[in-house]
Amino acid sequence: MYDVLVVGYGPTGMLAAIQLGRAGHRVGVFERYKTLYNLPRVGIVHDDVQRMFQEIGCIDRILPATFFLPTYEVANNGKVLLTNKVNDQAVHGWPEMTSIYQPAFEAELDVIAKSLPTVDVFQGQPVTALSQDDEKVEITVSDDDGEAHRVQGRYLIAADGGNSFIRRALDIGLEDLGFDQDWLVIDAKTKRDRPDLPLLRQFCEPEQPGMTMQMGPDHRRWSFMIFPGESREDAVKPENVWRRLDRAEGGTQDDFELIRVVTYKFCSLIAEQWRVGRVFLAGDAAHQMPPFLAQGMCSGFRDAYNLAWKLDMVLSGKSGPDFLDTYMAEREPNSRATVIESLRVGQNVIERDPEKAKARDAQLVALQAEMEKATEQKSLIGFRVPGFETGFIADGGAKGAGDVFGQGRVRLGSDEGRFDDVVGRGFMIVSRDGDARRALSDEDMAFWQKLGGGFVQMAKPGAAPAGGAAVDLDGRYTALMDDYGCDVIVKRPDYYLFGVCPAADRLPALMAEMRGQLGV
Repeated sequence: MYDVLVVGYGPTGMLAAIQLGRAGHRVGVFERYKTLYNLPRVGIVHDDVQRMFQEIGCIDRILPATFFLPTYEVANNGKVLLTNKVNDQAVHGWPEMTSIYQPAFEAELDVIAKSLPTVDVFQGQPVTALSQDDEKVEITVSDDDGEAHRVQGRYLIAADGGNSFIRRALDIGLEDLGFDQDWLVIDAKTKRDRPDLPLLRQFCEPEQPGMTMQMGPDHRRWSFMIFPGESREDAVKPENVWRRLDRAEGGTQDDFELIRVVTYKFCSLIAEQWRVGRVFLAGDAAHQMPPFLAQGMCSGFRDAYNLAWKLDMVLSGKSGPDFLDTYMAEREPNSRATVIESLRVGQNVIERDPEKAKARDAQLVALQAEMEKATEQKSLIGFRVPGFETGFIADGGAKGAGDVFGQGRVRLGSDEGRFDDVVGRGFMIVSRDGDARRALSDEDMAFWQKLGGGFVQMAKPGAAPAGGAAVDLDGRYTALMDDYGCDVIVKRPDYYLFGVCPAADRLPALMAEMRGQLGV
């Protein structure tokens, strides 16, 4: 009997297994393939995903496989219509987005997962049947010899991809939001430098929509729309691949070695249910989106992270089982907004009507001119993953509740660095103008300690900190409190806020609300 069964050992399943295993829960992972895929699929990770790498302790080993993309361009036949800088220090304390070579980070996650004594990873063992009752989930897996074995767990996470066996076994339907196209994806390893190539560019060309990007330090990706009447089999033929790459932003066989040429069905799908009893969908099993915002795997990571800490709360007796309903309540609207924005950007890129494309280009050029006149550069990548309006947040969405808790630089005693590394993780009460502990009763303190909650006082940059206070080196947290008009912030175990208090004397009421929502 495992605490949690994880079906699928891609990045989403890996992160779920790591987070639950590190929390001390027994996890059984079952993957139908015998080995890691070992070819790139993900091309970009965003700042919150890098913060997750930071948390599980592998960011330093992953960084050599990354390449920061400082600019993002939208062009039509070589004419750049719009360009902007990418933020090198975004909300979560890492670059807004960074290109990455997936096999490198998957290998690191694999090492971490398999090093945990509470995690068992079974590769080459597909799941063939599923059942559950009020106490457990049971799956049937097939081993190398074709023998069937039954395995039980208290809960199950289905991270088994877009063709999820678990989702189909539960008869969960998919809502189609309307994007459905075949695209060609070309991954190549660099043979010789091509400094003339754009680091990240969308091709808004009616005759050939596509994109290219530097992917990690040594690889490059191109994607091209496959046209109606062109078969997917023809698109991947080498002569047709090199024909598409015969362009200023392309390359030759002297420049690149093709390592992966595949066709994908770019679609926009959301599962109608993310939980059935003790089974939860995550990653592509729950949602699929066009790649134009590079948010697919990142959304899967967010699912795994959100679900893992909530399962830990239930398994460790810190909350009632109904608390798990907040998973879909939070992640589905969050993912839906991401899917919708991804398909909106995609529709803009693939416009093939010449007159509509001309009008779009004029709008982009006008926007570029407006941005250049601005005293402060506006963000081209205007979409940020939204916070939560429902779920485990205070007062039905009061100001600050459900918002992102960013990561700035702080100094605490002799330690200086990013907030998570210096101050800590988990539940946290962040305050200024006094120690928030003084406002809490013994009962409140006992509750907070059961959650493993911490405290930190924040001092403004340049101020002399009181004993035990942390200096807010970037001014991020004091500015956030100014924006909210509060002196106390209550942070959840993830990167979001439960709520804020105008002053510490309101903190007991917030604690009472949290206890009620946790069902303890």
